[in-house]
Amino acid sequence: MVAKHNGEFATQLLQTMPTAPETGPGGRRDDSQARLEQNLVAAIAANDPKTALKNAQAWLDKGEYPAAFSRVISQIQVKDPDSATRLSEQLVKKLQPEELLAKPDAARLSLSLLRPGPLPEKKSSDDSQPVANSNQVLAATAFRDLIGSTITAALRATPQPQNNAGRGGPQGPRGRPNAPTPNATQSEADILQSNARLLLMGLQSMQSQIDQSLPERSLALRQKLTQMGMDNDPRSAFGQMANLMQQGTSANLMTAAASAPPQMQSRLYQQAAMKAMDEGNADLARDIANQHLEGTARTNLLHSLELKQAVNSTPNKMDEIRQTLNRAQSDEERLSLLLQFSSSLQASNPKLAMQLLDEARGLVSRRATNYGQLEAQIKVAHAYAAFEPARSFETLEPGINQINELLSAAALLNGFEVNMFRDGELPLQGGGSMNAIVMRYGAELASLAKIDFERAQQTTERFQLSEPRVMARLAMVRGVLGLNPVESQNRGFGFVTGGQFGRRPD
Repeated sequence: MVAKHNGEFATQLLQTMPTAPETGPGGRRDDSQARLEQNLVAAIAANDPKTALKNAQAWLDKGEYPAAFSRVISQIQVKDPDSATRLSEQLVKKLQPEELLAKPDAARLSLSLLRPGPLPEKKSSDDSQPVANSNQVLAATAFRDLIGSTITAALRATPQPQNNAGRGGPQGPRGRPNAPTPNATQSEADILQSNARLLLMGLQSMQSQIDQSLPERSLALRQKLTQMGMDNDPRSAFGQMANLMQQGTSANLMTAAASAPPQMQSRLYQQAAMKAMDEGNADLARDIANQHLEGTARTNLLHSLELKQAVNSTPNKMDEIRQTLNRAQSDEERLSLLLQFSSSLQASNPKLAMQLLDEARGLVSRRATNYGQLEAQIKVAHAYAAFEPARSFETLEPGINQINELLSAAALLNGFEVNMFRDGELPLQGGGSMNAIVMRYGAELASLAKIDFERAQQTTERFQLSEPRVMARLAMVRGVLGLNPVESQNRGFGFVTGGQFGRRPD
């Protein structure tokens, strides 16, 4: 935190920390201080790119590849794009196949650089820098070069003997390598194979990127995955499908569905139909439902398409809206429609929009029975901010009060039915769904703080325990400063607990 304001002072603070003692067999030292130094370089880069560049160059000279490397490049990119480009090119030249196979840190860094994809290219007619993900640090040429080196290294992987494939061997479930035994001595060949398999697993989830950036290597990679028995890994297939459903077009999804395993086809066709509706092609959406789905799946999808089309038509009269709302099959579906109608009417008919929001608030004002219902309250509060922020705060407060009750109950049961607290404290990170929902409240208060900072700050005080109060404040401050929210460990699934407003999306 100090480094964001004064890098020199932060470095002095770090130097005052005592050196970690040697621990464990072999006299290994705790590497937490090394990680802190690396993260400090990344934090300094935001305000002092020259110093960060010098430190990153020292890493390269010593053949070190800390995970913070990509953050450093990303921060330098904001202030000095040319230096960031030169540094990334130097890094890619160092990350050659032999280096990737010899050093686990190099292999992991390679995958973290590749996963976000390349920087978008500038258009010749526009000198402005195109919008890029903050994790995208490699230009297209460097991205292709690194993919090529990583594939070359991954193709060195060989299947393990059957007698090593059990729980005690180096290979775990579904062909995934187990972590090496702590302090165990590994031969160079063992390290090479461990890193090759790590790279192969990482590339498995990037096949669509490889098809686009380096199609001539795609077939060899797929053949190696087949040879290693990794071509039908359910986890990897689910990850690829999730990325495709989030980013793909209706045409992409249709193509993928045609060749997907039977258990995935229905989900892909459903998403393709919804994408077609978003693209303004209602006829195609209905054709997909009628031609590729059966039974309940087709009925439910056609129903969803009908409601979506009704919302897109933006009716301006309550009786027309009421007809659509009456077709909702659950309170969850009704709430979604109310919020969508309210948003579409915000400019043309604010009075009606507010009336619909009040109805939505009535659906979520009852005592929540799962995290999904708390999340629904946050969504309604967010919608109120455009009309009457005071009601946003009023909508959030009952949920905060209920969280206080839940935490008090969890503290009493800790060690018996639940284990939410550690050493009497609620962890600030990795605490599961409860932490995630507290951070969501903090993020929403950050949005409201731009309108009424004093009341937003007062609302964080409603959290009775110090830990959730700190978490909410941190989330609020990050939002006010324009920083990205901290990702929860649940990645969006923490609120899925069943029941009203808590169902996993179909």
